[in-house]
Amino acid sequence: MNIKEWKIELRRRAEAQRNSMTPTERSIKSARINELMFRRINEVLESRTKLSRKPTLFTYMPIKSEVDVTPIMEACWSHDFRVLIPKVQPEQKMKLFEIRSYADLEKGKYGISEPISDSPQHVDIRHIDIALVPGLAFDAHLGRLGYGGGYYDRFMQQYVRSGYPKPYIIAGAYDTQIIQEVPMGLFDFRLDELITEARTIRAPKATKLH
Repeated sequence: MNIKEWKIELRRRAEAQRNSMTPTERSIKSARINELMFRRINEVLESRTKLSRKPTLFTYMPIKSEVDVTPIMEACWSHDFRVLIPKVQPEQKMKLFEIRSYADLEKGKYGISEPISDSPQHVDIRHIDIALVPGLAFDAHLGRLGYGGGYYDRFMQQYVRSGYPKPYIIAGAYDTQIIQEVPMGLFDFRLDELITEARTIRAPKATKLH
């Protein structure tokens, strides 16, 4: 089995495992994950308040049985942090737009909420302090298994090509989403921190805020 086939099989298993949780179980665990995750996100973003710009979070709108991370977005609004979410473009790239409330969102092509057409686009990736990313499965070495579209991998490659330091990359997931090993390809990226309802895994280099 090659790496592509291995990832396909892992995605199938991971989604089935996540879908097997009851809505009540997901809701309880999501609340705990959000509590822990915003504590960390707030710590990182507050360390950026002395900069001559708003501390900035790049996040996403959850779908299906994912952890509901929208409370993170709401908490950032209340703390006057900038919130960016992506919109997938025809050229298979993500462009980021600032949203200041739910009024800045509309249903997109696949029923996923996305920025309205006149939302301000954010183009300077150097100003993103934290990237909160989705995933189907993760491992203890902070490997991430995405959905297979490669959008986040291509986005992170912009930092590599430009020589810019990456933002602090974090994910919130149910503990059941942690598997023994995520197969990593050449352009796959690792997290700085993974937070579940039961544990936090942080990369050694991430113990000090950068």
